Amino acid sequence: MDLFSALSDEMRLKIMMILGESEFTVNEIKDILGIHQSNASRHLSKLSSCNLLKDRRESTKSYYGLSDELYACPTLREMIKNAYEQLPDLAILKSQIDRVLKERRTTMAKKLHKLDESAGGLKAQLSLFTKLITPFEHAIDIGCGAGGDLSLLLAGRCKQVTAVDIQEEVVLEFKELLSRRGIENITPITADMVNIPLPNASADLVLMSQVLHYATSPDSALKEALRLLKPNGILALLDLAPHTEETLRERQGHLWLGFDQARIETMLKDLPCKIVTSEVIVNESGTESLPAICFIVEKQ
Repeated sequence: MDLFSALSDEMRLKIMMILGESEFTVNEIKDILGIHQSNASRHLSKLSSCNLLKDRRESTKSYYGLSDELYACPTLREMIKNAYEQLPDLAILKSQIDRVLKERRTTMAKKLHKLDESAGGLKAQLSLFTKLITPFEHAIDIGCGAGGDLSLLLAGRCKQVTAVDIQEEVVLEFKELLSRRGIENITPITADMVNIPLPNASADLVLMSQVLHYATSPDSALKEALRLLKPNGILALLDLAPHTEETLRERQGHLWLGFDQARIETMLKDLPCKIVTSEVIVNESGTESLPAICFIVEKQ
């Protein structure tokens, strides 16, 4: 009764829709909805009491998101989605969400770093690439980072590589590097991982190495990656397994403290793909690398 009571309120349905896109603070939620903070807090408390939400601390802020219990119950998630998709002002709500996320990305962009500084390690990189034994026509490296190391590796096996990064200065530096080296089959572009200006079905490999934990909406990032793939194309995903290194949020701008296998499987469940293989890669002996998780996914 408490569950259905919580979901019967239009404002709380809107909050569920908002948090389905990303984690948000109370201030961001009240800004999106145009309500007082006390009202936003009251609605969040009601939803949290039914185990629909969870919160985490980041410095002085609390971020709210959908709970693990809700992610584990796709039937309930679908019911909630069907309800909020009938809201009359859904388009306005989505535009407000996009505005707040754009403001946040602008603030966070200068903190982004490649994950080699904190996790993954050489073993994780090699484990991923041993699975990519077939040459590809067009590969997209999402989150290429400074130096574009993986894009350069892909260029030796692909006719064309598109290197994507959200930071314009990173892309400009990479373009200069490619010009100096005379490399012509890599095209760097500036874009957010949830909105990449490339046509549908334009690549046969999409690489997301050590980037998903930066996504404001990991579900949307995976959906966008699969949109770019041709049928039978491959999505190669490498990221952190769950960990407790809270300092990475502030020091490197991580939004998520890793992903377990069940969470990634849930995010992929309703997308047109099948999981070919997955693997958790443990710490390398004698290093401080965090465990990583690797998925190879085929577009259907």
